[in-house]
Amino acid sequence: MAYTPAAGWGDLPLDLLGGVIARLPFPADRARFAAVCRAWRSAVRQHGSHLPWIVFPSCTFCTAGHGAACFSFLQIPGLADREEDVTCLGAAHDCWLALDCTDDIVRRTTLEDSGCDPDTGEPLVYPRRNVKHKHTYLLHNPFSNLTVPLPELDAIVGHVAETFHIRKVLMRSPAPQDDVIAVMTTNCNYNIILCRPGKGTFVLPYYRIIDVVFLGDMLYGITSGEELLAFHLGEDEDGRPSVTRIELVITNPLSRYYYHEFPWFWPEDVDKGAGEDEHNNGGGELSDSNNEEDEDSSYDVEEPNQEENDNSGADEGYLQEEDRNEDEESDDDDELADQALEDIFNGDDVVSNNLAPEVYEEAFEAFDEDVPYEPKDEMVIRRYLVKSRSDELLLVRHRYLSSPCSDSYTHNVEVLKVDPNKGKWAASNGLDKGEALFLSQSYNKCTLARGDVQEGFVYYTTHLVDDAYDMTCCTTRNITFGWVWQCRLQDHWLLTWLFPPEVVV
Repeated sequence: MAYTPAAGWGDLPLDLLGGVIARLPFPADRARFAAVCRAWRSAVRQHGSHLPWIVFPSCTFCTAGHGAACFSFLQIPGLADREEDVTCLGAAHDCWLALDCTDDIVRRTTLEDSGCDPDTGEPLVYPRRNVKHKHTYLLHNPFSNLTVPLPELDAIVGHVAETFHIRKVLMRSPAPQDDVIAVMTTNCNYNIILCRPGKGTFVLPYYRIIDVVFLGDMLYGITSGEELLAFHLGEDEDGRPSVTRIELVITNPLSRYYYHEFPWFWPEDVDKGAGEDEHNNGGGELSDSNNEEDEDSSYDVEEPNQEENDNSGADEGYLQEEDRNEDEESDDDDELADQALEDIFNGDDVVSNNLAPEVYEEAFEAFDEDVPYEPKDEMVIRRYLVKSRSDELLLVRHRYLSSPCSDSYTHNVEVLKVDPNKGKWAASNGLDKGEALFLSQSYNKCTLARGDVQEGFVYYTTHLVDDAYDMTCCTTRNITFGWVWQCRLQDHWLLTWLFPPEVVV
């Protein structure tokens, strides 16, 4: 009888090795796995999914394996020994997370855990305007276990109400210790904060920015009207970040109509781009400097009546009393203005300071007067700024139908490129060859398509997380892998992508 040698570890089936690899999310563990033998190294090459993680506000994360879901729901490494409760604000760069050490539990509470009052039906955990918490911000790399505190940011937004949110933290380079970090918040007084660890901060004026991206030495921001601003970055003699120039690269062609209910005038310190003309002035009023009637016009000045001058002394006491009343009213207005500023800081809506509340109410008072509570389908448009792999600036429009009576679905995804010479967005043919796109509110990335990442696909962290949009044929497809069910229990805008370092085998 011939001798049959016993099967070794290198003879394990490839699909079994793939299941093990899918449950090793950390690159260091996969590198050790690949070092065992040639067969295992080959399995790591074949079963590398190249998919990012999905990180939750509670600092737990999940991954997806090759062809099947991987139910890893673990704590971010390096945070287990921290005494403070930690909330994840989003990814700030590849391998880097922005964290918030606070006892405020609103953001990291899932929809299931928030619960509802059985008597009133109101949620038990909700953001309160009149309750403030202390916050300590930091950047953390879970793969190198490196942490960078941000005390300069703590000094500005380190004690805020529960309704205050940080939407995005973005690093310009993978070395945050000595570079600029952009922080975007929901507060109009601190819409964009530039921070440099160990140096200081710079707060930009309110320009209605909803997303930002670094491109070279400039920070680009986009408004809800798809207007594009370029902030030329610099620094002072002490190394604090600053903005040397603000350029309006693209203006909204229909800005006068788009902001009809909400008048907007671009400040004088904003340089108008190539798209600025008499029909495209950022919402301001048109003026005609060549009006001949204005040049030749004259005004008749009526001489004052002598009797009125004689009686002016009798009214002097009344006028002084009226001036005193106006001064008192002015003081009251100042107190109301201070209180309004405090309310705005504690608010969760980005509303311009020059927008009167009654204007905002009048804009919507006629909405649904007949049937105010009738459920309606809504077409939602989300806009993202993304840097392509070829360092081009992209505007991505994600349209999806939100329905209270049925499942939501993606309508389409558009990718546009900036044309600075014409001052407008130009249509493109989708993504470049071999690229895929990942979208979330806190972090977006255009990456190389390989493994489970398919070419021309757009992935998003909305409630449509199990779908992807195929731009090659303009249709929505179900992804071949699955995400854990916990993704549907969290507000989709709080989820973020995190791209681990690649394993070289």
